[in-house]
Amino acid sequence: MVKYKVFQRLLLMLAFLFVPATILFAFANQTSKDVVTKTLENSAAKQMEFTMQQMEQSLRQLEKQTLLLANDTTIKSYASSWEFPEYLNHLLMRKTIEEKLELQSQAEPLIHELTVYWPVIQEAISTSKTVKYNQNELVNKPKNQWYAQKTHGLLTFHLLMTNPSIIAADSSHITSVVETTISSKYLRSVLKGLDKTGNGNSFFYFSEDDLIGNADVDPALFELFLNEEENVLDGNISGHPKLTVFEIGGVEYLVQSMKSPSLGGTLFSYIKLGEFLNPLQKVNLLVNGSLFFLLISGITISLMFYRQFRMPFGYLMRKIENLGRGDYGSRATLKTKTEFDYLFDRFNEMASRIQSLIENVYEEKVRTREAEYKHLQSQINPHFLYNCLFYIVSMANKSPGAVISMAKNLSDFYRYITLKAGETTTLADEIRLIESYLEVQSLRNTRLTFSIEIPTAMLGLPVPSLLLQPIVENAVVHGIEQKRNAGKIHIHGAINGSQYIINIDDDGEGLCEEDLKSLHDRVQANYQNTDEMGCGLRNVHHRLMNRYGKPSGLSFSINEWGGFRVVLQILNKENFNERITG
Repeated sequence: MVKYKVFQRLLLMLAFLFVPATILFAFANQTSKDVVTKTLENSAAKQMEFTMQQMEQSLRQLEKQTLLLANDTTIKSYASSWEFPEYLNHLLMRKTIEEKLELQSQAEPLIHELTVYWPVIQEAISTSKTVKYNQNELVNKPKNQWYAQKTHGLLTFHLLMTNPSIIAADSSHITSVVETTISSKYLRSVLKGLDKTGNGNSFFYFSEDDLIGNADVDPALFELFLNEEENVLDGNISGHPKLTVFEIGGVEYLVQSMKSPSLGGTLFSYIKLGEFLNPLQKVNLLVNGSLFFLLISGITISLMFYRQFRMPFGYLMRKIENLGRGDYGSRATLKTKTEFDYLFDRFNEMASRIQSLIENVYEEKVRTREAEYKHLQSQINPHFLYNCLFYIVSMANKSPGAVISMAKNLSDFYRYITLKAGETTTLADEIRLIESYLEVQSLRNTRLTFSIEIPTAMLGLPVPSLLLQPIVENAVVHGIEQKRNAGKIHIHGAINGSQYIINIDDDGEGLCEEDLKSLHDRVQANYQNTDEMGCGLRNVHHRLMNRYGKPSGLSFSINEWGGFRVVLQILNKENFNERITG
């Protein structure tokens, strides 16, 4: 049954195109979202760190300025200036202090109010006209640190620096106290700057009742943030923002918080990830639509391919199968109004020709090939028998032992050809036959020596019977026996890519280039008169060509001894099978 691999591969190709594309896009989408979210987190964290550092640096500067005022010689001397004989000096000193405070307040925009207290004389000087000295309040206020205080509904931040810095519980030894006040307007300006550099909204959180934020901050979110299991309003005091991503009311928020070491409050910022990732989601929607369109297009193309190609092709394949089974009257009658009509017409013509020629041409060619093979093989057996009988006669007068050995090997040979003649044997059996033959010849000719080197991988090679014997016989009769000092035969096998190669060398009478060319032409020729040497070699050559096809066969050359070399080539069986079936 024919497998329609083209159609199956097309469907698999569409599936392999769509499924990996979908998986890769989903992975890329998630990776893009993670990268964008991570980038947003890093960017927002750096912006918050920078804002907090700038604010803390400004507060440190105010602390230094306040400390310098507390240690100012004029301010320290003012507490005792009323004891001077000239009261006018006291008033002039007060005027000088007022000018210093006013100048300091105007030079530093952060300062809302500057006030100096002298507990000894219970007097105060301030840039605000509403500030009056109050001993109880002064004692209870925190010293040398920032604290928050609500005044007339507005949250302000105060810093009191004393002179000297170490104070007792009753503050009786304090010479002067300088108070720096900043309003919530400064913190709102900080938040405004942070919001401009980022993508979200921010505020300062001190308590549930003390929140400082811009108008864009949604107050309703405060309660939702506070009700979370993990209170995101607890700022991080490690110098880095605390990042949290959670969902409230179906909206995903990126929340970060960072505690101010000076003011004690928490700088809090939140970003709606959905709004920030909205452009990426639009791109994802567009790509999803493209993938869906690709799927529909693939299904449509598959259906069209099935109707226009798969069905006519299947019909044609069934007709070819009928023809292959011997139904030479099978014809294609389907009309498709496509290019397949031309293929159907050509198929019908081919079927008609095959029907008229198969019995006359093909079968006759097969008979001729088989007759030629049987004729070539039949010529070898008597040729070898004649030579063996001649050797026995010639050796009988010299050595009875040699005659016995010759007779034994001859009986082994005839036993071999009785069982193997006309059949395929292995190269190992042929080698054993050649060893017996050469041992017989070495008894007749004492100067004859031989060596056989065949790779183990070649011994199981199936070959026609009596393949090597005529070649070795020619080496002995026409080579070694024609030269007085000759006596070496070497058989060597090798595997070269797609071919098995066997070299048969002797050191006997070689042939010149002209004689080699003439021998080559006689061996290649079909059924012409040849000499004794040419007959055996020609038969072996044609047996190889008939069984294995070209380039199998024999070739000839002069070896390094100056003798004759026969190269026997056999096409690798696997490649030969592929060539036949292909």
